[in-house]
Amino acid sequence: MSNIWTVSKATEHMKRLCKELGPEYSITIIDLEQVIYRDLGNGYDIEISGVNTSSQRKKATLYLWKDRHRIIKIIREVSQDDIAACSDRLCTLVGGLADADFDEDGFLREARTAL
Repeated sequence: MSNIWTVSKATEHMKRLCKELGPEYSITIIDLEQVIYRDLGNGYDIEISGVNTSSQRKKATLYLWKDRHRIIKIIREVSQDDIAACSDRLCTLVGGLADADFDEDGFLREARTAL
């Protein structure tokens, strides 16, 4: 019987993908899942979920976190070949954000989810 709180180890595929993304990325556990993670160093973080698999076809979900407790942007159904470009897009988005881009609850005024 398996324990529901057991986190599977990072696959070799995930380790290769993380290495290909560059030294700014690491593998960590978020919400009991092995994910690829990048701390942008300015209060924003990128989480790449759904890639702890041996399949090249599995789609990823990228999350942009603010202050480590609020997801402000989600990009779903990202092919593994497009992860780097989507991550770069999130980095560019962060570089242009100002206080006026957020509502009174701390969320972006634009749509949170993108495909």
